[in-house]
Amino acid sequence: MLILLLSICSVSTNSWSLLIARKRIKEKAFYDWRGIVSIRSSSLACDFRFPSFSEYSTKLKKRKIPFKPEPQRQPRVQQSLSKSDKFDSKVKRIGPHIEIFQVFRERSRMIITKKTINMITLMQAHVRGWLERKRFQRIMVKALYHGPNLRAVINMYCRQIHRIKHRLGLWRTRQIINFAELEEWMDRKKFYETMFAKREYWQGLERSELLKFFNDCGHFPTQQQIDQIWDLVHKDNHEKYSEIIKKSNAIEMLFTLYPPQGAHVQNRQLKSTWLRPVVNGEEGYKYIVSGHPILKRANIQIVGKLVSTSIRERKMRQRYVS
Repeated sequence: MLILLLSICSVSTNSWSLLIARKRIKEKAFYDWRGIVSIRSSSLACDFRFPSFSEYSTKLKKRKIPFKPEPQRQPRVQQSLSKSDKFDSKVKRIGPHIEIFQVFRERSRMIITKKTINMITLMQAHVRGWLERKRFQRIMVKALYHGPNLRAVINMYCRQIHRIKHRLGLWRTRQIINFAELEEWMDRKKFYETMFAKREYWQGLERSELLKFFNDCGHFPTQQQIDQIWDLVHKDNHEKYSEIIKKSNAIEMLFTLYPPQGAHVQNRQLKSTWLRPVVNGEEGYKYIVSGHPILKRANIQIVGKLVSTSIRERKMRQRYVS
């Protein structure tokens, strides 16, 4: 019974509090932009309404809200990046090794001053002096193969160049000694003597073996050119009609047909032909014989056109000369 009475009392108290709250809501007024509006619980649904468009427009005219224009969009300024900046940004993004990063970075140019030029000149002088001393030591060693001392070898070299120039019709035979040209002459002379010793018989080399001997030495002249050089070297000499060739005469013929660098003469005996071309003083026939990989089979139409053009030009030249 006691529990029942307590529950009835709690229900009555709750209902009483709800009645008081409703009474307060009835007496309470709402405030908005239209003023004070008292709303009762019975007429709340019917009295509430939205303002009309005319009322809202009149309120806006009285209020006069200031108009703020929208800000205009400014064009984006594109930053022009240089090539090095693009590389730097790319490298920084990838994150490579420091040595790879330094390759893409701009290096500051070295300022060349008078002191820098003097240092470079001094260094070049030391290096050139060292190279010349090394070359002189080589020449001193190589000279012992060709003669008793360097002075005798230089005299031999000068006399041979004098004979070559005299045979080719050059009278100014003054010779200035250059170590590089002297070394080139000694190397060629030793090579020719070695190749002659391989083909040498009891007394010397037969005349019919001259063409093969020249080919072994890396030269490919025709038989007609060899006969011309033979007559030129053995001019007014009793060995002209000999069939046995000595080592000195064979080497003299080689240096006459192919003068050394120290002679400073153009090779007038060698003429470029279709079968034996000469390019910048170098024979191209040795590449044909050795089967060099740079050589390719030529197109017969291009070759025929080139030959016909050459023959036509030669005939026109002969007609104008005659």
